[in-house]
Amino acid sequence: MALADDIQALRDHGLADLNAAHDYYTDTKIAWDIVHRVIAAGHTFSIRNMTTGTMTTQTDLAGKARGYVAEQLAEATFQQFISIFENFFVDLLRLWLIAYPQSLSGKKVDFQTVLDAPDKDAIALMVINKEVNEILYDRPTGWFRYLEEKAKLGCPTPDEIARIAEAKASRDVLVHNRGVASKTYESKAGSRARYQDGQRIDIPEHYLRETWDLIRKVMSDISNAAIAKLP
Repeated sequence: MALADDIQALRDHGLADLNAAHDYYTDTKIAWDIVHRVIAAGHTFSIRNMTTGTMTTQTDLAGKARGYVAEQLAEATFQQFISIFENFFVDLLRLWLIAYPQSLSGKKVDFQTVLDAPDKDAIALMVINKEVNEILYDRPTGWFRYLEEKAKLGCPTPDEIARIAEAKASRDVLVHNRGVASKTYESKAGSRARYQDGQRIDIPEHYLRETWDLIRKVMSDISNAAIAKLP
């Protein structure tokens, strides 16, 4: 399969994953709304979590639902958006470097690695994978700077990069700091920081939708620009 076809397939798969993630969010909200209507109609029930032993009545569930939707559901969906984008970016960068390995000609390889490799292509792939893994440890501004150096795509815009950086910083806070912003968050988010050190971050619905729109646009723009660069 030609590189253009690979990039198009990667783009389409990523966009489909984004749609599925947002469908899950919307469908789950609707399901909880149905539960509320059932409870409001006077139906009673109880549920036992066989793992934890927790017993939940319809009254308990109605109270829990608010937090489930406003916090856990929104946060989980948001984290999925960021993961989808990270996977897309890494795969796109790997495809580009595999197609143009000469851009890494200055990289040094341990001689034992050369001896153990079955052929030149295997050596090139090891160098590429190592390079991609190292780039992933950088901040998003570094990701896009590296991609621009290698592919000269001319996108995304500085503002879009800043917004992606803030979104990833928010995801990192949710995953690694129990949702509480820190100085590290402020540094990663830069001028786009939504919270200050010590504040609990939030994923309101408008921000979730804006992030979904942003990631779709950036994934599409990068893919289409990369395809347009190909002979």
